Amino acid sequence: MALAHIRLATGERLRPPPVPLGPWRSAATDGGPLEALRLLCDALDGPTDPADAPVALVAGPVAGVRAPGLARTVAIGLSPLSGGIAETRAEGPFAAGLRGAGVTGVVLHGRAPEPVVVVVSDGVARLDPCPQWGLETDAATEDLIARYGPAASVAVIGPAGENGVRYASVVTCRDHVLPRLGFGAVLGAKRVKAVVCLGDAPVPVADPRALESLGADYTTRMLTNPLTVWQHGTPGFSVWRSPPGYAPVANFADTHSEGGVDPGGAPALERVAGCPGCPTDCVKVYAGAGLPQETLAALGPNIGGTDPWHLHTRCVRLGVDPVSFAGTVAAAGIPGAEVAAVLEDLARGHDPYGLAGGAARLWRAGRATSPAMTSKDIELPPFDPRVQPNLGLGYAVAPIGPRYDIVEHDLDFTADGGMPHAFAEAERLGLTVPRARSALDPVGTAVLMRLWSGLDALGVCLFAATPTRPLSLADVTALVAAVTGERVDVLALGGQRLRWQREVNRRLGVGLDRDTLPDRFFDEPVAAGPYAGAVLERDAFYAAVALLHEELRFTG
Repeated sequence: MALAHIRLATGERLRPPPVPLGPWRSAATDGGPLEALRLLCDALDGPTDPADAPVALVAGPVAGVRAPGLARTVAIGLSPLSGGIAETRAEGPFAAGLRGAGVTGVVLHGRAPEPVVVVVSDGVARLDPCPQWGLETDAATEDLIARYGPAASVAVIGPAGENGVRYASVVTCRDHVLPRLGFGAVLGAKRVKAVVCLGDAPVPVADPRALESLGADYTTRMLTNPLTVWQHGTPGFSVWRSPPGYAPVANFADTHSEGGVDPGGAPALERVAGCPGCPTDCVKVYAGAGLPQETLAALGPNIGGTDPWHLHTRCVRLGVDPVSFAGTVAAAGIPGAEVAAVLEDLARGHDPYGLAGGAARLWRAGRATSPAMTSKDIELPPFDPRVQPNLGLGYAVAPIGPRYDIVEHDLDFTADGGMPHAFAEAERLGLTVPRARSALDPVGTAVLMRLWSGLDALGVCLFAATPTRPLSLADVTALVAAVTGERVDVLALGGQRLRWQREVNRRLGVGLDRDTLPDRFFDEPVAAGPYAGAVLERDAFYAAVALLHEELRFTG
């Protein structure tokens, strides 16, 4: 199996170009996220409109296999928010759909002259007409399944992507979103409404017995690991049982110390949107939409939202990223009572507040009432870096911009309230634990960034894996070997991925000078709650940023 390439302007099936992976080429990387990233890098020689660059939806040689932690789809391209490298992930069945269609992923080149559906089957991609343009994501998915059959795997954009909202998302298999970086807007500009995967091609596995044994061991350990127990249970780890003290209130003017979203007021759990072969069942469906971890914090106290459940569902169906939407609304100062109506208008191209470009553009245009809480023009996740400074280093330095899954959270490694079950694995990785919550550790942060980057390069799910969940680094290595027959150096792969991402940004003119955080985190200490007084010290933080650049071998 390999990547399928198609030219959208003509429907021509392209021969895969040679991709110089060098020493990184293996059965675990060919046709996967690392190959798609290098292909994108080699296609660029200067600033490029994201819709003119190749966009890939990739499972890879490991993802899509029925086993714990292997249900991940990766989108790779350029972000309309940052103008730089974009890479995001979704759990769920779509990766298995790509593999069933006989590919490890699909790469879309150029733009279509009119709306199309990309159909992948028997190892190739073709273009079909698209009468679904204008439909919301749930209606479009149902229409496409009626057209192609109940076994079809569908990734689709909503009206927000069609109308160029820079933080529009792609929704896969109804409930699993490729979030944050604007891939919905990129597909909208390419005039691609959906990618549909058809077929049940067998996925080769080098050692089925080893894979089965690893899966059984994971299932046993999942029931005693505190994080996977939380993920597996009800209401699930996306519904916070108590105010944690590090989520934003009023555009990060403070952190979440009381009030917030009461899980007792949640809508009834409708179903579990599980991943093939994984027993954890992380994603739960409330109010008609699968719920990721960030959404309620972003759409609740941060914007004064009174019904974040409904807002989230509407974001999914309209194809709007809820975190970027919330950050932009918070900067605009829109009253909570008006947010739902503003969302509906925004997605359909009516944007009197100027929200479609994101918070940073709103601020630069003089239309914001509160600072843009962004890095590289991408809205920050709802986890305050004043409380977790090494997570803040990850926000600032990650080439793709700020995400909460760039690096393991600081609070997991503290003596008071941390996760002692993870300390032995952390020490095997070379970390010193436990550590003080406020201690900047750029060397340790570099290790953790390479670790999670390596998992992303392979398509292994962070929510099943090292350092805090059941799959240790040794288990991940064994899992990849069971599928592909080759052992890999996960951290080395992760470091190479980060350097290639940095090279994409360098070619696009996105410099290291953009590796910053908003002034609010340096000038305004947390006012209340368990972390009152927490603040970033500017000189120490940016000295740590410079050291992290050196550790990751970032230049330019």
